[in-house]
Amino acid sequence: MTLVAISCLFSSVLMGCSTDQASQVNSKKSAKVGDSLINNDVKTMTDSSAGRVDGDLENLRAHVERQQQQLEMMRDEQQALQERLKRQQFALTIKPTANANAGRTKQGTASTAYVAFLEEESQFTETETLAAKEISIIPNRDVSLTLTMPPDTRFIAVKVGLRHTKKRSQFLIPIASLTTDTPLTLSVGACDVTIIDGIDTKLVPAFTTKLKYYQQPLVSCL
Repeated sequence: MTLVAISCLFSSVLMGCSTDQASQVNSKKSAKVGDSLINNDVKTMTDSSAGRVDGDLENLRAHVERQQQQLEMMRDEQQALQERLKRQQFALTIKPTANANAGRTKQGTASTAYVAFLEEESQFTETETLAAKEISIIPNRDVSLTLTMPPDTRFIAVKVGLRHTKKRSQFLIPIASLTTDTPLTLSVGACDVTIIDGIDTKLVPAFTTKLKYYQQPLVSCL
């Protein structure tokens, strides 16, 4: 009984030792496996986060580019609108001399200027009737104004009522020959009206110092 008991006890001790060592080895393996899994999870999370960040940056970049394109389109549209509005604006400056509308006398006299926007050249004879603006001309007093042209305007007609001359004080100007940055500037003299500035002769080669539809001024009031 004693030998059997001792044998059993010894076997139990050996088995117990063997069991403890195996348990420790298994624990270490489990720990390594756990660490490996954690590292894999961290790497996966890191890669996933990096992917999301890259995706977010790409989306943000695309959004910014779209906004820039929209801003450029809006800027172009605004510039085009400003150009259209600018072309529809007609600026006129009239500079009467001290002897404006004096005729053969020395004393200047008040008169009236008519400005009409015409679609057809044949309407030139109706300048006073179709006038968009009547302007009082006072000797030695400049007048400046800006008018809005109708969309279908092709000609600007100006007629100044001078006492001694009629044809010499009226003219028809195609709007294509007007400059966009300088007002049409007229000088009203004793017997005639002359154009000082505002005509772009390069746009209409046939125009030199005078317009095709402009009557030559008189040398003197005869």
